[in-house]
Amino acid sequence: MDNAVYEKEWVRPVHLIGRITLIGVCLSSFLPVAYLYLVHGVVPPMDWIIKDVLLITASFGFIWLIEPITFYPALGMIGSYLAFLTGNIGTSKLPASAVAQDIIKVEPGSRQAEVVSSMAIIGSIITTVGFVCVGALAGSVLLAALPAEVLNAIKSYTVPAVFGSLMVSFAIKYPKVIPVAIGVPLLLRLFAKGFVPGYLFIVFTIVATIAAALLIYKNQIWNKQES
Repeated sequence: MDNAVYEKEWVRPVHLIGRITLIGVCLSSFLPVAYLYLVHGVVPPMDWIIKDVLLITASFGFIWLIEPITFYPALGMIGSYLAFLTGNIGTSKLPASAVAQDIIKVEPGSRQAEVVSSMAIIGSIITTVGFVCVGALAGSVLLAALPAEVLNAIKSYTVPAVFGSLMVSFAIKYPKVIPVAIGVPLLLRLFAKGFVPGYLFIVFTIVATIAAALLIYKNQIWNKQES
């Protein structure tokens, strides 16, 4: 597909629809609060609101910046809009996108990968909605039937297991980057814990990994030009 046609027929509509839906969701999130205020006159004190906003920003502010940068290469353009609209990115959307691209054998970042990632995330959303409905109806009964040890294991190890499998999947494709991706946070945890806040570990790791990937890519380009 020609770049001009791709920009007109694919990129612009995606951004238009994505922005409208995300802005709509952001605005609709305030409807319950507006209802409580306008109908029942319930409103928290302003100093509480300011403290909560500052606390939430301090806790998750870096994540708001890091996650779009980190997840975009794997999710793609449409996938990013879908994933951030529906949530559960790390536990369902990202694994679905990565596995689908790996099975189809598409080049990461290509237009084919964009389509494959989008279809995988859409399938993940449909599946998630189905399980959420089941969980809403029968989740409390199932959780009550499970032993406490099983519940603790699910809470403690599900997310690390998902990201561990993703790490292995990407390590097979890009083995030269993995020592940096693992080594930087490990060294920070061993030698900088107590001096550097934990949330900065993620920032340093992302910057170091991106720098390593750029160096490896440039080195490959230079080698091709010399040969």
